[in-house]
Amino acid sequence: MRLELQNLLPEFLVAGAGLAALLPELLLPPGRRAAATAWTSFAGLLAALLVIVFAPPHGTALAVGGTGGEPHVTGWVSDGFSLYCRGATAFVGLLLVLLAMPYTRRLDRGHGEFYALLLYALLGVMLVAGVTDLLSLFVCLELVTIMAYILAAYKRNDLKSTEAGMKYLVVGAVSTAVLLLGVAFVYGATGSLSLVALEGAVAAGAPSAFLVVGLALVLIGLLFKVGGVPFHVWIPDVYEGAPTPVTGFLSTASKAAGLILLLRLGAVAFAPVLGADGLRDPGTLSWAFLLGVLALVTLLFGVLGAVPQRGVKRMLAYSSIGHAGYLLMGLAALATFAPGTGSQEAVGALLFYLLAYSVTAATAFAALVAIGAAQRDQPGLGVRGLATRSPFLALALCLALLSLAGVPPMGGFVAKFLVLKAVVSKGLWLLAAFGAGAVVVSLYFYLCWVKEMFFPGGETAPAGVPVRVPPLTRGLLVLGMVLMLGMGVAFGPFFEWADGAARSLLAAR
Repeated sequence: MRLELQNLLPEFLVAGAGLAALLPELLLPPGRRAAATAWTSFAGLLAALLVIVFAPPHGTALAVGGTGGEPHVTGWVSDGFSLYCRGATAFVGLLLVLLAMPYTRRLDRGHGEFYALLLYALLGVMLVAGVTDLLSLFVCLELVTIMAYILAAYKRNDLKSTEAGMKYLVVGAVSTAVLLLGVAFVYGATGSLSLVALEGAVAAGAPSAFLVVGLALVLIGLLFKVGGVPFHVWIPDVYEGAPTPVTGFLSTASKAAGLILLLRLGAVAFAPVLGADGLRDPGTLSWAFLLGVLALVTLLFGVLGAVPQRGVKRMLAYSSIGHAGYLLMGLAALATFAPGTGSQEAVGALLFYLLAYSVTAATAFAALVAIGAAQRDQPGLGVRGLATRSPFLALALCLALLSLAGVPPMGGFVAKFLVLKAVVSKGLWLLAAFGAGAVVVSLYFYLCWVKEMFFPGGETAPAGVPVRVPPLTRGLLVLGMVLMLGMGVAFGPFFEWADGAARSLLAAR
């Protein structure tokens, strides 16, 4: 076994910050614990991000030597793809910590536990980015999921939060069992847990029934994490019942973990493989068709389900299902062979989409946390007529909704355009048409909420004093608005980073 732990330095920093976040609970008086644990967590994530940006570690962190002339089995690598995903996760984690500060100030206890759970969930997402075998995939993904179970039920005296945690636990346990069963089938078919061995088995052509069933089960397990239909049943209730900062985590970093693993798996198992005669592997057509159908159903369900919602968090839950449909569209493009085009465009578009969506969702939930802190009520009740009580919050939430809808010049527009462009370049015209139509439908229900904020009409909005936005939250919202506009107007550097990560992922194929 060969260990090069220096390649895991960012992860060690996040893990250390998670432990350090517990110390203020023991050493400081109650009035200072919330701020101390939050800033300790922030410092750990910031240190990890600085390492990734300015001293990016490259190489294999874990490898097991083969015997009898067999190749080495790699368990975890730090390459361009993992660095992009780890950097994006650390940055979104910083936003989530800032987002959670107004919420944790209202807690009478458990500040350190909240941030420790959040950091270890983010640690799991960062580790997910570099896995190269199915066992590491399972362990790292479970680190994310188990932390998320506890966070969803963190308001233990609140019935909705407890219900959300229980529903998430039950559905998550089923998805875990399905995923583990799929791993067992793949191991039985290939004799190895390595993704390299899996790629070799797929490239050999005519995969066995065991291998096909195993890949299908692994795909189902990961679709639970992303929120693809029909494996989405947990999302509306869990998003609505969980604390708003936790909902922000579930819609950004947790969803990212599933997409990252789908890309890792898709690059070796679903992407087209060309034989010596230049013909397409027949199996790839089936995967492309299956992913295309799942993308279409997920997109339609999420968009149409969001139309009648009367609560912001529940609307954003269905919206996240719709965005999962766009992510699956990119995976369908990755699995489709088209002469003269490669898969790099699809992967780069998905990675850009992931970053743009995460920043936008974090901004939206930051505004909802600020509204909830001021109203001491459900965030949805404070949205009506918000512009009269806090024009700044109304502007931030409006821009976030417009970015989610894909309105130019927001980052969400560029993200959807890149995904649709990749889909069209692979000849999936019908899928692209439905994707463009979904933009129009989503624009309707997003603008309905914008109208509620600026032009409520009828009865006046719930009475109350103007919403006071703390300076830290105001700075977070300003940063979010700048990034949303920047990723739409000057998206070049962001896309180049994502495109380089896509090139790294597909380089070994």
